[in-house]
This record gives sequence, C-alpha cells and structure tokens, in this order.
Amino acid sequence: MIYWHRFPEEINITPNAKGVYMLGDAYKTPVYVGRSANLYERLSEHPDPDNYCLQKKNIKYFAFEETYNSEPRERELIEEYDPECNRIQ
Repeated sequence: MIYWHRFPEEINITPNAKGVYMLGDAYKTPVYVGRSANLYERLSEHPDPDNYCLQKKNIKYFAFEETYNSEPRERELIEEYDPECNRIQ
C-alpha cells in the first residue's frame, strides 16, 4: 500500500535509509520513480528545475518505501505505474 505525503511539507518524516520513492502530481499519480541509498537526502534534492517533469509545479506528493532490494522494487513500480518522467525519450 502506498502512503502519500505532501511535498515538501512532510519531507522531514523521510528516513535516512536505502529505498525507493515516488513523486506524484496533484492527483497522486506517480510522475517519477527512483531509488536512493539515502531517501531523505535524495528527496531533499527535488524538485529539479532543469527537468520539466520534476519541476516544483508538477510535484505535490511523495511516497517512499525502505528496502534493501531497491533496484528490483524500482523496476516493479516503473512497470506498474509507467511514470511520465521515467519513460525513455
């Protein structure tokens, strides 16, 4: 189950742990799925003003999952949600 949190207001609940994360739009539709060795640090680096998909106006929510199997879990989430920003252009 995915628990969405408001971005960036609730970023402080994110752990300093390895895992996967999703960034969502105003409708909580995933626009990006990523993985990181430190979820808090990585999410703190968003939004990315140089990437149209990841600009502040497009990111309203985030979700995360602590896991040591982050690479396969990231692939699963990308396949399940097909986020716009993960598509190869």
